[in-house]
Amino acid sequence: MANKVYQHDETAITWKSGGTYMITCTSLGAAAGRQGAVHDFGTAARCRRYVWRAWMKPTTTCVLGQMVTIYWKTGDGTVYDNDIGTTDTATGLTVDKLRNLMVLGAIQIDHTNTADVMATSGEVELSSRYGMPTFWNGTANALSGTVGDFGFSLTPVPDEVA
Repeated sequence: MANKVYQHDETAITWKSGGTYMITCTSLGAAAGRQGAVHDFGTAARCRRYVWRAWMKPTTTCVLGQMVTIYWKTGDGTVYDNDIGTTDTATGLTVDKLRNLMVLGAIQIDHTNTADVMATSGEVELSSRYGMPTFWNGTANALSGTVGDFGFSLTPVPDEVA
């Protein structure tokens, strides 16, 4: 009889106020981006498969269908996918600074109620030692000015044989 393979979720790595790392998306303007601080996955054996979740809140009535795109930036400790650095910082004035980053997905504006947090999630395989999330506000409006209205989590989901 074959063994069952289970998913065994581990503790999430978070980028948010009070999280593992910071990403400061408060009042992120239209056509602007922000990257979180770099995470070092280390050199020991580690999980390659992760479930990610990104969330944000708009500040004013948004246009249905507009998007906040979520990217993943990687590096080897010396060279990174763009020249923005490895800290919680603005990504520059144009989306061009994100051309070499991996697109994870996008939070699409699905209603105009600004009281609700909007989120999206997915699964990704990561093999680089260093990485960080990056948000690009592709909407016509600035995002919320409240610190707790943004975040990103990365949960390792290694397989476990029963």
